[in-house]
Amino acid sequence: MADDYTNAKITEYGKFLDIVEDVGFMPLSKNCIDFINLSDLTLTEQWHTGLASDPWQWRIKIEADNKAGYAKLFDKKPGFISLQWYPVFLAARRRGRSFEDMYSQGLISNYAKKIYALFEKHENLAIFEIKAMAGFTRESNSKFEAAMCELQMGMFITINGTKQKISAKGDLYGWPATAYSTVEKWAGEELISKAQRINPKDAADEILERIEQFSPNMESKKARRFAGL
Repeated sequence: MADDYTNAKITEYGKFLDIVEDVGFMPLSKNCIDFINLSDLTLTEQWHTGLASDPWQWRIKIEADNKAGYAKLFDKKPGFISLQWYPVFLAARRRGRSFEDMYSQGLISNYAKKIYALFEKHENLAIFEIKAMAGFTRESNSKFEAAMCELQMGMFITINGTKQKISAKGDLYGWPATAYSTVEKWAGEELISKAQRINPKDAADEILERIEQFSPNMESKKARRFAGL
């Protein structure tokens, strides 16, 4: 039986890690199936303080510490997947298909393909670099956001650190921006190999069973949408 975290309120990053590893995956905020999430586990006044107890900082630290994947992973919204569960989600969502397989089947948009192609020559790209290289403008920002979400939900790219802009003199300037890499680059050979050995249907069933443990009253259709299945 899954632990009940309904009334839990945490203030330490270490406790957050423990819960993510115990549950296996978790969205950042409230969601369509009322699944356990970081927002409900913390107090409103903890957020955006810049202190060690700030969950907004934890979301970046957990990925930087290589304890979990962090990206738009649940119903097109941000969340975390532990290293143990990452291959399971990868198997369930990709179903043994490559990016090119899915594109040729009409399952991936041209905008997403345009962005993904950039990673053939660049291992790590910040948001501002992707927009510039792919030719997205302010007018096409909605298409950019949709394509980025598509690639993250499909688990083809994921957040991988931050980057700053570099001036003509070679100096860093501006606020650090979210950077991305391919899932293969971020996850490494071991996790990718594990995913390839998992039956996609078994993986999907395992995810849905885990969801039911924490959201027993959820609607099946919403659960599948939430999990990206």
